[in-house]
Amino acid sequence: MDRFVIIARAAVVATALLALLPLARLVQDYMAVTRLVVEPAVAPTARGYDWVSWEEADGQIRAAHVFRRTDTDGLREGDVFFQLDFQQYFTLEDLQRAIEGIPPGDTRVFTVFRDGRVHDVEVTFTRYPTFMYPLAPPLWGFALWGFLVGAFLHVLGLVIAGPLARHSRSARFSLLLIAVSSLWLFGNLLRLLMVELLGPPPTGSPADTVFQALTLLGLVGWIGFPALLLHRAVADAERLGGRRVGGVKFAVYGPVGVLGLLALLTTLLGAVGPLTLDGLVGPILFYACCYVAAAAAFGLTHSWLPAAESDEAGGWSPLGSALMLVVALLFGLSILGVVPVFGAVTEVAAGWIIVSAQLLSVAPVVLVSLATLRHGKVDQVLRRALTYLTVLGLIFFAFIGGMTVLEPWLERNALSTTLVAGLYVVVLLVVFERLARRLRVYAAQFFATDRQQARQQLSRFQERMRAILDYETLARETIEAVGAAFRSRSGRLFLRPGGPDAPWVSSAFHPEPPYFTERVLRLVWPHFEEDGAIWGRNPELDESRLPDALAALMVERGVALAVPILGEGAPIGLLVLGPRRTRGSVYNLEDLDLLRALSGQLALAVERLNLIERERALIRESAEAQLSALRAQINPHFLFNALNTIVSLITEQPAQAVEAVEHLAAIFRHILQTGGRAFVSVQEEFGLVDHYLAIEEMRFGERLRIERHIDPLLHTHPGPAFAVQTLVENAVKHGLERRREGGTLRLAARRAEDGLAEITVEDTGIGIPALFGTPEAAVADAPFFGIGLRNVAARLDKLYGRPDLLRIVSAAEIGTTVRLLLPPPAPSDHREAAPRAPAPVPETS
Repeated sequence: MDRFVIIARAAVVATALLALLPLARLVQDYMAVTRLVVEPAVAPTARGYDWVSWEEADGQIRAAHVFRRTDTDGLREGDVFFQLDFQQYFTLEDLQRAIEGIPPGDTRVFTVFRDGRVHDVEVTFTRYPTFMYPLAPPLWGFALWGFLVGAFLHVLGLVIAGPLARHSRSARFSLLLIAVSSLWLFGNLLRLLMVELLGPPPTGSPADTVFQALTLLGLVGWIGFPALLLHRAVADAERLGGRRVGGVKFAVYGPVGVLGLLALLTTLLGAVGPLTLDGLVGPILFYACCYVAAAAAFGLTHSWLPAAESDEAGGWSPLGSALMLVVALLFGLSILGVVPVFGAVTEVAAGWIIVSAQLLSVAPVVLVSLATLRHGKVDQVLRRALTYLTVLGLIFFAFIGGMTVLEPWLERNALSTTLVAGLYVVVLLVVFERLARRLRVYAAQFFATDRQQARQQLSRFQERMRAILDYETLARETIEAVGAAFRSRSGRLFLRPGGPDAPWVSSAFHPEPPYFTERVLRLVWPHFEEDGAIWGRNPELDESRLPDALAALMVERGVALAVPILGEGAPIGLLVLGPRRTRGSVYNLEDLDLLRALSGQLALAVERLNLIERERALIRESAEAQLSALRAQINPHFLFNALNTIVSLITEQPAQAVEAVEHLAAIFRHILQTGGRAFVSVQEEFGLVDHYLAIEEMRFGERLRIERHIDPLLHTHPGPAFAVQTLVENAVKHGLERRREGGTLRLAARRAEDGLAEITVEDTGIGIPALFGTPEAAVADAPFFGIGLRNVAARLDKLYGRPDLLRIVSAAEIGTTVRLLLPPPAPSDHREAAPRAPAPVPETS
């Protein structure tokens, strides 16, 4: 058996056994006492607490800090202790032992000296707050803000890791690790906030029940995440070393079960043998130290394993692992009493050390998960978090400051504070909603990372793409733009626009050995052609089902990402990228979104070139070719207008630009799926219109109002493809856009006379001056028609042989109404326009 496997197994088992050492000592001592003592031992009770930090100086015991309580007549800072229940205690140690022995819920009398007089003060004891240290105001504030910041970082980790977990087992484990660690962070944070806002919970009250439940929840997280951390460290060592430790690594969960069961029983029963919940603090801390130290030790071994220099090394830093190991060993030995760290400092200083250790102990969770999280949408999450935190903070301070100024004035004028505060909040929300829009732009500029620059470069290239007129130029400029935008070490683009038997068109960007050649492409292409999913070297990005042997071949050829170019429902090419040039920089989900959008653009460009070449020949042969040529003019006309809309959104509203790209991707799929069909159903055409209007709504905001009604009986009625969309686009671009205040767009489809389907597109825009004062509707090819309307009219004439199916009326200050009449379908038309299942719109992460 391999020496590494033997050592790893022995280390796992030894760590699991060592972690239970303090617990075993407690049980051994308890059994020894029960054998020596004849009388039955008194069952341990929960520890009481008076929320006072007592200190001894100059022969006096003084209240150094009294935590804010719900009662105002209790003990005060500076009180000098004299008696507890009329019993004197002369040392601080004796007093603390007496206080700890008072059951929670009991009320006792403290006799103290205050301002030269003797006072008898009644104090009701509560449960001791496990893992909380209200010993001094700075320590309490440090704990509160420290756990608040830690909880915020964990929320960011969960948001980033969530989308990755769908593809990768490693990401799912990281998500679980952060979630379990969050139980500890949020459980303790909520307890701190309860005490800070409501005061210590009275024993036996509903608040006390909630407090104890949060304590148990936090302990579950505190017990769980060190085991998951060690499991992750062992699994990373297995992957990097290429050797399996086997099922022995699950022995790390043995102490988890023991400590978790004891925490549950002591919470419910109060005590289990000699143990109370507070008595478990030492064993749990020692267990956590042992596991964190073992995880750090395994992390140190990663740098000695063969794959440690790859991007898949697991994120274990040798220096960070060494620091984790030293700190964990120091704390563990101190708990055992071998290294007297806690015995050499004051109680308050010990509290500072323990709270700091609690916060630092969750740092390995984030650090170890960093190798996973960096593949997520880090920039996007940070930008939004910065924006929301800034706006919420400004609203909070503006409200507090404003009400502080207004309150004296309200009292003098006997006005309702509640009403004015409510109106003030509404005003703040309106003002800061506008501020949030600007902050999103500033945040995008502040986080002007490589990915932001890549987005801008690709956007500029997509504008140039429409001018490219041959496949070779398209392939060459695309791979150069992508390689430069993502700073890839190498790249290769393969296109096969002419069908399965056509030759490949390819171009390379900074090729470096070992090369990804066309011979290698022929080996992997059948799987990409069938699957159509992105392959990533990192499992967090891999969406494909590529066999292990071919995946190993891709890694051998230096491929980091492989993105299929999807056209007409099937891949028509493959974009292959090597690792990024910057050391430690990896591709993430934001890059995949950009590449998906580019893939759709590229497929559209290839389709446009195919249409140009194919329909040039067909136009000379038949009228059907003329119809195809007209339709081929409409698609780019509409798509280029939509792209211009997205370009304007990128600079002004980047978050909405991402959503707009998703809608445009759905439009691409519609175009590709209906590319060879003269007719589509009314339902399909209105679905296309919905995606287009979603993009326009992002640009116009509240200036664009839409009303839509379609008769269900007309869902399958066929009509010319893109006819309704062209009418809608004209209404928005030439009618509503030119009105500063915007307007309303009404869409309707109903059954008209003679079995005709009537589709109405009505807008409240500026109207068409050429039709003002004209009583009859304009029909056929009017002089003011542009490319879109002229093509629609020509196609209607060719398809139905009727020039009166498109009717337009317009009036100043009222707007324009366009009526499109569609005759009943012929049998062949009905078959061609049979509705297909709409392609799903990709979810926006």
